[in-house]
Amino acid sequence: MSLKLLKEEEGLSPMLREFRSIVDKESINSVVFIGSVGVCQPFAELFYYAIRDKDGYFIPNGDLSKVKKLIVDDSGVSMKKIEEIQNTDAVVLFGGLAMPRYGVDVEKIKNVLNLLSPKCVIGICFMSIFQKSKWDKKINFNYLIDGHIKVKVYAKEK
Repeated sequence: MSLKLLKEEEGLSPMLREFRSIVDKESINSVVFIGSVGVCQPFAELFYYAIRDKDGYFIPNGDLSKVKKLIVDDSGVSMKKIEEIQNTDAVVLFGGLAMPRYGVDVEKIKNVLNLLSPKCVIGICFMSIFQKSKWDKKINFNYLIDGHIKVKVYAKEK
C-alpha cells in the first residue's frame, strides 16, 4: 500500500503539530511509542508532550517486557516501568528501529503490532529511513511523518 503526500513544511514544530492533528482526527486516546533505546526515547517524550492529555507508553526496541508509562511531571515527561499496557488506539514507530546499527528485526515489530492490534499505525522518522530500509513496504502505516534536517554550524571568527 502506498501513501500519498498530504503536505510539506520545515522544522520540528510542524511534525509535532501534524502528529497532534492525526491523534485528534483519529480519536486516539492511547498511544504506544516503539523506538530504539537512547535515540528514540527522547523523541517519544517530545511527541508525547504534544498529546499529554492522552495515555502514553514507550516500548524500547519492541520488547514488551520493558514497557514504560509516560508521565508528565514538574520536569517534563518521565517514564515509569509497568507490567502491561491497558489499551492501545495507536502505535507510533520511530525510525531508529529501522536503522541497521540497532538491529531491530521488522518481523519482531510486526508481531508486536499484531499483539497490540492498534486501529492506527504512525511512522515518525528522519531522512526517509523507513523508505530507505523498505519498512514502508513491510509495515501497514496509516500515516508516515518524515522529517529532513538541515544543519548549519557557526563559530565566532578568530
